[in-house]
Amino acid sequence: MTLKAALAESYASGDEDGVTITAAQLDHASFDKPIFVVTGLDTATGEPAETVGLPIDEGGAAVPHTPCGFTFVRAGADHDGPTDGKVQMDNVSDLLHGHLKGAIGYNEPILVTFRQYRVLPGALDALTGPDEVIDGLRLAVVDLTADTAEGTLSWEDGRDVNVPTGPNAFFDRASYPGLFS
Repeated sequence: MTLKAALAESYASGDEDGVTITAAQLDHASFDKPIFVVTGLDTATGEPAETVGLPIDEGGAAVPHTPCGFTFVRAGADHDGPTDGKVQMDNVSDLLHGHLKGAIGYNEPILVTFRQYRVLPGALDALTGPDEVIDGLRLAVVDLTADTAEGTLSWEDGRDVNVPTGPNAFFDRASYPGLFS
């Protein structure tokens, strides 16, 4: 039985031995490289050089993630329309503070991807990829203190996507002539 099949069986059986690990990737035009953090491990945050390797794609190489306490609430929708999500990261002064300050003044969002892994105790090295990926989120309205960063997560504003005309046009005259008569 593969690890993915074993984890699927674990989810279905209510097995409490499995642990859910959540990883976050933050990326912005002002960052030299994306920032990868992970929570849900027993490892203490410790020194900034202490990292955990997790694959970000199925079958991909392990990417170093820094253990960091964080929580997030998914962006979603209700009967009134889209709802914002929230993220709060603790002990980020040395990890994110400079990056978030450097992003001020850019006209581009900070992109956030969450990955969730279900792992059996002692089997972290057996992970082949994430069980769930939530990407396309944008981090906005960040409240930054000396040790905590808290922000609002939202999806891209769909009012400017797939519009009939203009630079973001989904429909064009050649493919859909009936729309332009």
